[in-house]
Amino acid sequence: MESGNHSEKTDSASPQKTNVDKTRRHDLDALRAGAMLLGICLHAMMAYSGIAWIVIDNQQNHTFKLVIEFIHGFRMPLFFLVSGFFTAMLACRQGSGGMLKNRAKRILIPFVISVVIIIPLDKVVGFFAVSSNASHPQDPLFKAILQGDSSQVLHLLEKSPKALLEEPENRMRFTPLNWAVLCESEPITKLLLERGENPMASNRNGYNSLYIAALLGRADLLKLLIENGGDPFNSAGSGKSAWTAAHQPYEETRMIVFISKGKFPEDMTVIENGKQTVIEFLKGLSMEQYKTPSPPDQTSPPKSIESISSWMQWYFDWLSSDQIVVNIAGQKINLLQDPSLDHLWFLWSLWWLCVIHYIVDCLRGPIGPASTDKTNLIYPGLMVAFSLTCCMQSWMNLDYSPKLLNFPVGPDFSPGIIPKPHVFLYYAVFFFFGSWYFGLGDNECFLGRHWRWALPVAMLVLFPLVLATKEQRLPNIVLQSLFTWLMVLGSIGLANRLFQRESKLFRYIADSSYWLYLTHIPPVLLMQWLFLFLPAPALVKFTLGFLTTMLILFASYQLLVRHTVIGRILNGKKK
Repeated sequence: MESGNHSEKTDSASPQKTNVDKTRRHDLDALRAGAMLLGICLHAMMAYSGIAWIVIDNQQNHTFKLVIEFIHGFRMPLFFLVSGFFTAMLACRQGSGGMLKNRAKRILIPFVISVVIIIPLDKVVGFFAVSSNASHPQDPLFKAILQGDSSQVLHLLEKSPKALLEEPENRMRFTPLNWAVLCESEPITKLLLERGENPMASNRNGYNSLYIAALLGRADLLKLLIENGGDPFNSAGSGKSAWTAAHQPYEETRMIVFISKGKFPEDMTVIENGKQTVIEFLKGLSMEQYKTPSPPDQTSPPKSIESISSWMQWYFDWLSSDQIVVNIAGQKINLLQDPSLDHLWFLWSLWWLCVIHYIVDCLRGPIGPASTDKTNLIYPGLMVAFSLTCCMQSWMNLDYSPKLLNFPVGPDFSPGIIPKPHVFLYYAVFFFFGSWYFGLGDNECFLGRHWRWALPVAMLVLFPLVLATKEQRLPNIVLQSLFTWLMVLGSIGLANRLFQRESKLFRYIADSSYWLYLTHIPPVLLMQWLFLFLPAPALVKFTLGFLTTMLILFASYQLLVRHTVIGRILNGKKK
């Protein structure tokens, strides 16, 4: 995305335009490009981190999880702050209308094109990657269960510690019993139950063994699990019980089976008929226990939100519900929670922040950089922004939707067509701080002058404290907000020190970063898929995959984008 430095000439006589210093902020260009490239690196690490992802390799390294949480804690706040700065700069140079027109060209149009072309490509590559990953378990016990080899399962259990019974696989955290039921193996299910495996244990999505049996219409397996202590009406706070599984819609059932097992059910008619048998069985069971054919709702929110105010609880209950669901092309889409926008969610939020910026400018007029030194306002402005960040951080990690991918450090994930309000407002704090900061005319980068101590303190002191206080909500909110702001301010100061002058190499990387980020998911997934069965440590797989991905992306930029109309759309006309 351009910074407004090589944009079209404007009429300085326009009442909505302000004469502004034409000095290019190479440091902020570098930060924006760096945030994009860090995102590619983050996604390339996901397969080896143990965090839920499309491809999950059997080779895991806990360090990757820590690095991902570290990057996530400041990357996008930094990006939105810099975007706010350049949005204000464009409003001064081109007027409010010119700014919005420019943002429509550089953000909205690439976003729409990417949604139509790139996201479907993401889905296609993801489909084959999931199919290969899920259908070829790498753990010997799970491989034996998939093959229906009871003797091998027994052999593995006898020569291993008892803890192996509860040891989940890496990908979706299925327990051996979950997997045996998913593979519809009654002999192995009986074997695992006889050895004491818990039928209520669930995977990372909240699917316990009873839920899986009911989803597949296997009343015989469900009865077996109930006989061994399973409760078909207890969802254990996840909203997923055998009762809810039996009522799961046709398409959702197909997708759950595919994502879990790597292939679609062979005969959905058999499953649907089996579900009806399960429902009738559960109705009879409910009559015995509750004197009603429909059991009472036993879904309860997690303990993390029990102590918050009732109106905040209402908000998160609403977020986690299916109240905002529409039918698009025969498929139900949750506009808030379904990852419809994938990695492009930030462009959609950024566009709406630009629209709000335009409305505000129309009401009060764009503000140019100060003619006198106003850097004395930076610290009061930072205190306000820090306070607002704490307020919005207090809403994070409370969204308990089962479709959610969240990190314990940093803001929640909001990939839906409608941005989650609390996430949108969180990023708005940084965006409008960046816009306000432009008006101060801080050409000497007073904002980042303490980077030499800010970065070490954030990395070596605050980040470990954030991890250590995950269960202590109030201090964690303050520590997370402080970590984010020190990393943002330190990054600004370091970039100002390193990138005060333009270089051809840097300019090339900065211009290419937008294209690289838009298109990086397919090659990232492809590399993770290709290296899935490579007998090498996680670090080696990540390094090979990341470097190969970057080579593919830079080659595509050079050949398909740099000197074409795509390059002009993404980066504007060159001088």
